Amino acid sequence: MSIVYGKLAISMACTLLALFMLVRRQSFTALLEGRSAVGTMSVGWILFRLLPFAAVYLLADMAPTSDVNGFWDEGSKASMGQVVYRDFWSPYSPLYAYFLGIWLELWYDPKMIVLTMTVMDGLALLLSAAFYKQFFSNGRFLFTALLYLILPGSLVLCVIGAQEDVWMWLFVLLAYLVREKTRNVYWYSLVLALGLLFTKAIFVLILFPLFLLEKDKVRFMIPMIAVGVASLAILYPLVGWEFMQPLDEAKTLRAPNIPSIINPWFNDQIGVGEKFWNWIGLVISLGLGTVAAFRFQHSSVQFMLSRTWVVLFATMMIVQQSAYSNYIFLFLIPLMFGVVDWTSKKQVGILLLYNILCVVHPSVWWRLGMPKYLSTADILVNNAAILDYALQVGIIVLTIYFVNLAFRREPSVSIGDH
Repeated sequence: MSIVYGKLAISMACTLLALFMLVRRQSFTALLEGRSAVGTMSVGWILFRLLPFAAVYLLADMAPTSDVNGFWDEGSKASMGQVVYRDFWSPYSPLYAYFLGIWLELWYDPKMIVLTMTVMDGLALLLSAAFYKQFFSNGRFLFTALLYLILPGSLVLCVIGAQEDVWMWLFVLLAYLVREKTRNVYWYSLVLALGLLFTKAIFVLILFPLFLLEKDKVRFMIPMIAVGVASLAILYPLVGWEFMQPLDEAKTLRAPNIPSIINPWFNDQIGVGEKFWNWIGLVISLGLGTVAAFRFQHSSVQFMLSRTWVVLFATMMIVQQSAYSNYIFLFLIPLMFGVVDWTSKKQVGILLLYNILCVVHPSVWWRLGMPKYLSTADILVNNAAILDYALQVGIIVLTIYFVNLAFRREPSVSIGDH
């Protein structure tokens, strides 16, 4: 359980630093007002991404763990020219492993996987600056950006967990920025299609509400169809139907999710693990995300996308059986910049607690043997089980809180107003 205590200690240190910044929010904001955005974020990235990476993996010489082992298996084999889905198993989109393989050409070591994740996280934050710039003063944006780099939901999951989920936010921002620059639906759609090929299957979920809101649906679909047909034409002769491997992830039971916490109260009679729960989760998350998109369709793209993204993927985190709380890294940036009111002590306090719970729980759950509670007696079998179940309930309740927060914000309120 040492990794649990380590993550908890780091999370508490991050939270204390964040609290210090929040107490002196006005002073920090004023100080940052005249600073270079790129320069300040670069310094923040060095302090809260590169230096922790160097301390953990170079000075302490710790070996990467968790998902990095799987990423290394994929990336190293891809770098040797092996074929994804045929020569090695992958739960990710076809170009993901090859992208990692390119980075491994620079440094052939699992630690390079972690460094890659920190770079991609920094790029996502940099694109967020361009995306949100018209809604924030320079000081307020940089203050929030530095808080993002400090919070455990990003720092720990990026540097220790080497999670890649923020890549999806990066690609959707890149698509919108390309559209804003070129005024061309084709390029916008092409970048979104590439985002699907470089990340994971769940990226497709955001494409549905974006398609429904798109006025030029034909031009939007042409690059999507072209990329899809080309991908299928390449993959099927090489791997057959094995390109469906990413869909297998939906069969993996994880926690926390709503089925996992209600299951013991129904004595394991709700069919946890069955495919129909995946379909229920898909309908709920996609349905709520689409409703959010239409609810805010007359607001700015920044407003609409932030709330749609949070509603869609935060909901997915607690209704899909294969999702777990690491997915906070998927929607933390739009949550911080587009939903949370930093003048509300309640919202800020809940966000800090939410970060800690989401970071610590996965390690607790894995090291307890990925428990599945079949009855209420299973919850009470020992203190560890009680703690695990309490963490699961806490994460689900707080996730629902933020989904509701994203829904209830009135469209007339600008992102920068809070």
